[in-house]
Amino acid sequence: MQDADAQEMMMTGTNDATGAEHTTRDAASTAAAEERSQVEYRDVAWSDVDEITKLFEDMWFHIEPHVGTPIAALSARRSVLRYLCESTDGEVAVLDGHIAGVVLLRVPQRPVLFKDAGTKLNIIDARLSADEEGSRALSDLMHWHGIEVCMDKDADVQERSGAELQLFVVSSRSRGHGVGGTLFRRMKQRLSAYGVERYYLHTDTSCNYSFYDHQGLERIAERPSSEDAVVAGDDDKPFWPSDDTRYIYLGAA
Repeated sequence: MQDADAQEMMMTGTNDATGAEHTTRDAASTAAAEERSQVEYRDVAWSDVDEITKLFEDMWFHIEPHVGTPIAALSARRSVLRYLCESTDGEVAVLDGHIAGVVLLRVPQRPVLFKDAGTKLNIIDARLSADEEGSRALSDLMHWHGIEVCMDKDADVQERSGAELQLFVVSSRSRGHGVGGTLFRRMKQRLSAYGVERYYLHTDTSCNYSFYDHQGLERIAERPSSEDAVVAGDDDKPFWPSDDTRYIYLGAA
Protein backbone atom coordinates (compact mmCIF):
# COMPACT_ATOMS: atom_id res chain seq x y z
CA MET A 1 0.00 0.00 0.00
CA GLN A 2 1.17 3.41 -0.89
CA ASP A 3 1.44 6.60 1.13
CA ALA A 4 -0.64 9.75 0.47
CA ASP A 5 0.90 12.88 -1.05
CA ALA A 6 1.86 15.78 1.19
CA GLN A 7 -0.48 18.75 1.09
CA GLU A 8 0.72 21.55 -1.15
CA MET A 9 1.55 24.85 0.53
CA MET A 10 -0.43 27.97 -0.44
CA MET A 11 1.48 31.15 -1.27
CA THR A 12 0.19 34.68 -0.57
CA GLY A 13 1.49 37.83 -2.25
CA THR A 14 2.50 41.15 -0.76
CA ASN A 15 0.39 44.26 -0.86
CA ASP A 16 2.63 46.14 -3.33
CA ALA A 17 2.05 46.16 -7.07
CA THR A 18 4.98 43.88 -7.86
CA GLY A 19 3.83 41.31 -5.32
CA ALA A 20 0.29 41.43 -6.66
CA GLU A 21 1.57 40.96 -10.21
CA HIS A 22 3.66 37.96 -9.18
CA THR A 23 0.72 36.50 -7.26
CA THR A 24 -1.54 36.86 -10.28
CA ARG A 25 0.98 35.15 -12.55
CA ASP A 26 1.52 32.37 -10.01
CA ALA A 27 -2.22 31.80 -9.66
CA ALA A 28 -2.64 31.71 -13.44
CA SER A 29 0.21 29.22 -13.81
CA THR A 30 -1.23 27.03 -11.07
CA ALA A 31 -4.68 27.11 -12.65
CA ALA A 32 -3.21 26.23 -16.05
CA ALA A 33 -1.26 23.32 -14.56
CA GLU A 34 -4.34 22.01 -12.78
CA GLU A 35 -6.34 22.23 -15.98
CA ARG A 36 -3.67 20.23 -17.85
CA SER A 37 -3.38 17.58 -15.16
CA GLN A 38 -6.77 17.48 -13.49
CA VAL A 39 -7.42 14.31 -11.51
CA GLU A 40 -10.70 12.51 -12.09
CA TYR A 41 -12.17 10.21 -9.43
CA ARG A 42 -14.65 7.54 -10.47
CA ASP A 43 -15.89 4.07 -9.59
CA VAL A 44 -13.56 1.22 -10.51
CA ALA A 45 -14.52 -0.67 -13.68
CA TRP A 46 -13.59 -4.12 -14.98
CA SER A 47 -11.77 -2.43 -17.86
CA ASP A 48 -9.35 -0.98 -15.27
CA VAL A 49 -7.95 -4.39 -14.31
CA ASP A 50 -5.02 -4.28 -16.74
CA GLU A 51 -3.80 -0.90 -15.51
CA ILE A 52 -4.34 -1.78 -11.86
CA THR A 53 -2.38 -5.00 -12.40
CA LYS A 54 0.52 -3.11 -13.98
CA LEU A 55 0.52 -0.63 -11.09
CA PHE A 56 0.49 -3.53 -8.62
CA GLU A 57 3.32 -5.29 -10.46
CA ASP A 58 5.49 -2.17 -10.47
CA MET A 59 4.94 -1.69 -6.74
CA TRP A 60 5.28 -5.21 -5.34
CA PHE A 61 6.65 -7.58 -7.99
CA HIS A 62 9.65 -5.54 -9.07
CA ILE A 63 11.90 -8.20 -7.56
CA GLU A 64 15.07 -9.58 -9.13
CA PRO A 65 15.47 -11.89 -10.97
CA HIS A 66 11.75 -11.89 -11.83
CA VAL A 67 11.33 -8.26 -12.92
CA GLY A 68 9.27 -8.03 -16.10
CA THR A 69 8.82 -11.78 -16.45
CA PRO A 70 5.52 -13.47 -17.35
CA ILE A 71 5.38 -14.99 -13.86
CA ALA A 72 5.66 -11.54 -12.27
CA ALA A 73 2.80 -10.29 -14.45
CA LEU A 74 0.67 -13.34 -13.69
CA SER A 75 1.40 -13.09 -9.96
CA ALA A 76 0.37 -9.44 -9.93
CA ARG A 77 -2.83 -10.21 -11.82
CA ARG A 78 -3.54 -13.08 -9.46
CA SER A 79 -3.18 -10.76 -6.46
CA VAL A 80 -5.50 -8.12 -7.95
CA LEU A 81 -8.10 -10.71 -8.93
CA ARG A 82 -8.06 -12.17 -5.43
CA TYR A 83 -8.99 -8.75 -4.07
CA LEU A 84 -11.65 -8.28 -6.73
CA CYS A 85 -13.26 -11.61 -5.81
CA GLU A 86 -14.32 -9.99 -2.53
CA SER A 87 -14.42 -6.28 -3.34
CA THR A 88 -17.81 -4.64 -2.94
CA ASP A 89 -16.72 -1.10 -3.73
CA GLY A 90 -13.80 0.69 -5.29
CA GLU A 91 -12.58 3.92 -6.77
CA VAL A 92 -9.76 4.95 -9.10
CA ALA A 93 -8.00 8.24 -9.61
CA VAL A 94 -7.28 9.03 -13.26
CA LEU A 95 -4.52 11.49 -14.19
CA ASP A 96 -3.70 12.35 -17.81
CA GLY A 97 -5.77 9.40 -19.00
CA HIS A 98 -4.07 6.80 -16.81
CA ILE A 99 -4.90 5.29 -13.42
CA ALA A 100 -2.87 7.08 -10.75
CA GLY A 101 -4.34 5.34 -7.71
CA VAL A 102 -6.91 2.79 -6.62
CA VAL A 103 -8.90 1.86 -3.53
CA LEU A 104 -10.74 -1.45 -3.15
CA LEU A 105 -13.12 -2.08 -0.24
CA ARG A 106 -14.85 -5.13 1.17
CA VAL A 107 -18.01 -4.44 3.13
CA PRO A 108 -19.64 -7.68 4.35
CA GLN A 109 -23.24 -8.33 3.30
CA ARG A 110 -22.87 -6.16 0.20
CA PRO A 111 -22.72 -7.69 -3.31
CA VAL A 112 -19.31 -8.09 -4.93
CA LEU A 113 -18.48 -5.77 -7.80
CA PHE A 114 -17.38 -8.35 -10.36
CA LYS A 115 -18.93 -11.81 -10.25
CA ASP A 116 -16.57 -13.13 -12.94
CA ALA A 117 -13.44 -12.35 -10.94
CA GLY A 118 -13.41 -15.82 -9.37
CA THR A 119 -13.48 -17.52 -12.77
CA LYS A 120 -10.65 -15.33 -14.00
CA LEU A 121 -8.66 -16.10 -10.85
CA ASN A 122 -9.01 -19.85 -11.46
CA ILE A 123 -7.66 -19.39 -14.99
CA ILE A 124 -4.59 -17.55 -13.69
CA ASP A 125 -4.01 -20.22 -11.05
CA ALA A 126 -4.12 -22.89 -13.75
CA ARG A 127 -1.58 -20.99 -15.85
CA LEU A 128 0.75 -20.58 -12.89
CA SER A 129 0.39 -24.24 -11.97
CA ALA A 130 1.34 -25.34 -15.48
CA ASP A 131 5.08 -25.24 -14.79
CA GLU A 132 7.45 -25.67 -11.88
CA GLU A 133 8.38 -22.00 -11.35
CA GLY A 134 4.79 -20.86 -11.67
CA SER A 135 3.72 -23.42 -9.09
CA ARG A 136 6.36 -22.15 -6.67
CA ALA A 137 5.21 -18.56 -7.22
CA LEU A 138 1.58 -19.53 -6.63
CA SER A 139 2.53 -21.44 -3.49
CA ASP A 140 4.14 -18.31 -2.06
CA LEU A 141 1.16 -16.13 -2.95
CA MET A 142 -1.23 -18.51 -1.24
CA HIS A 143 1.07 -18.66 1.76
CA TRP A 144 1.05 -14.85 2.08
CA HIS A 145 -2.74 -14.90 1.98
CA GLY A 146 -2.79 -17.61 4.62
CA ILE A 147 -0.66 -15.45 6.91
CA GLU A 148 -3.20 -12.62 6.61
CA VAL A 149 -6.04 -14.99 7.44
CA CYS A 150 -4.22 -16.21 10.54
CA MET A 151 -3.43 -12.66 11.64
CA ASP A 152 -7.09 -11.67 11.18
CA LYS A 153 -8.19 -14.55 13.38
CA ASP A 154 -5.61 -13.90 16.09
CA ALA A 155 -6.50 -10.19 16.23
CA ASP A 156 -10.25 -10.92 16.11
CA VAL A 157 -10.41 -8.17 13.53
CA GLN A 158 -13.68 -9.30 11.95
CA GLU A 159 -15.47 -8.61 15.23
CA ARG A 160 -13.78 -5.26 15.72
CA SER A 161 -14.54 -3.70 12.35
CA GLY A 162 -17.22 -3.42 9.70
CA ALA A 163 -15.12 -3.33 6.53
CA GLU A 164 -11.68 -3.99 5.06
CA LEU A 165 -9.57 -1.66 2.98
CA GLN A 166 -8.24 -4.39 0.71
CA LEU A 167 -6.06 -2.39 -1.63
CA PHE A 168 -4.76 1.16 -1.52
CA VAL A 169 -2.02 1.96 -4.01
CA VAL A 170 -0.90 5.22 -5.59
CA SER A 171 1.43 5.62 -8.55
CA SER A 172 4.69 7.45 -7.91
CA ARG A 173 3.97 9.44 -11.08
CA SER A 174 1.05 11.15 -9.37
CA ARG A 175 3.06 12.78 -6.61
CA GLY A 176 2.22 16.42 -6.10
CA HIS A 177 -1.41 16.00 -7.15
CA GLY A 178 -2.83 14.99 -3.76
CA VAL A 179 -4.09 11.68 -5.14
CA GLY A 180 -3.29 9.54 -2.11
CA GLY A 181 -4.79 11.88 0.48
CA THR A 182 -7.90 12.47 -1.60
CA LEU A 183 -8.49 8.77 -2.26
CA PHE A 184 -8.09 8.02 1.43
CA ARG A 185 -10.57 10.72 2.47
CA ARG A 186 -13.08 9.63 -0.14
CA MET A 187 -12.70 6.01 0.99
CA LYS A 188 -13.72 6.95 4.52
CA GLN A 189 -16.66 8.94 3.17
CA ARG A 190 -17.85 5.86 1.30
CA LEU A 191 -17.62 3.73 4.41
CA SER A 192 -19.50 6.30 6.45
CA ALA A 193 -22.27 6.31 3.84
CA TYR A 194 -22.59 2.53 4.35
CA GLY A 195 -22.87 3.02 8.09
CA VAL A 196 -19.42 1.53 8.74
CA GLU A 197 -17.78 2.95 11.84
CA ARG A 198 -14.47 1.06 11.85
CA TYR A 199 -12.37 -0.63 9.18
CA TYR A 200 -9.07 -2.48 9.01
CA LEU A 201 -6.24 -3.04 6.56
CA HIS A 202 -3.10 -5.10 6.05
CA THR A 203 0.23 -3.50 5.23
CA ASP A 204 3.93 -4.19 5.78
CA THR A 205 7.32 -2.55 5.97
CA SER A 206 7.70 -2.52 2.17
CA CYS A 207 5.10 0.27 2.22
CA ASN A 208 5.10 3.69 3.87
CA TYR A 209 3.08 2.28 6.76
CA SER A 210 3.79 5.39 8.86
CA PHE A 211 1.10 7.10 6.77
CA TYR A 212 -1.48 5.12 8.73
CA ASP A 213 0.10 6.18 12.01
CA HIS A 214 -0.19 9.81 10.90
CA GLN A 215 -3.83 9.22 9.95
CA GLY A 216 -4.55 8.10 13.50
CA LEU A 217 -5.09 4.40 12.80
CA GLU A 218 -4.25 1.90 15.54
CA ARG A 219 -1.74 -0.86 14.87
CA ILE A 220 -3.38 -3.92 16.41
CA ALA A 221 -1.16 -6.76 15.14
CA GLU A 222 2.27 -7.40 13.67
CA ARG A 223 4.16 -10.41 12.44
CA PRO A 224 7.84 -10.39 11.38
CA SER A 225 8.92 -12.49 8.42
CA SER A 226 11.08 -14.57 10.75
CA GLU A 227 7.86 -16.24 11.92
CA ASP A 228 6.95 -17.33 8.39
CA ALA A 229 7.76 -20.79 7.13
CA VAL A 230 9.61 -21.20 3.84
CA VAL A 231 7.18 -22.23 1.11
CA ALA A 232 9.19 -22.86 -2.02
CA GLY A 233 8.43 -26.51 -2.69
CA ASP A 234 11.57 -28.55 -2.27
CA ASP A 235 13.88 -25.52 -2.33
CA ASP A 236 15.25 -23.78 0.72
CA LYS A 237 14.21 -20.31 -0.47
CA PRO A 238 10.78 -18.86 -1.36
CA PHE A 239 10.08 -17.82 -4.94
CA TRP A 240 9.07 -14.34 -3.74
CA PRO A 241 11.50 -13.60 -0.88
CA SER A 242 10.37 -11.14 1.77
CA ASP A 243 11.94 -9.80 4.93
CA ASP A 244 9.01 -7.51 5.72
CA THR A 245 7.11 -7.25 8.96
CA ARG A 246 3.34 -7.43 8.41
CA TYR A 247 0.85 -5.22 10.23
CA ILE A 248 -2.88 -4.88 10.73
CA TYR A 249 -4.25 -1.39 11.32
CA LEU A 250 -7.67 -0.47 12.64
CA GLY A 251 -9.21 2.90 11.78
CA ALA A 252 -12.38 4.92 12.25
CA ALA A 253 -14.44 5.98 9.26
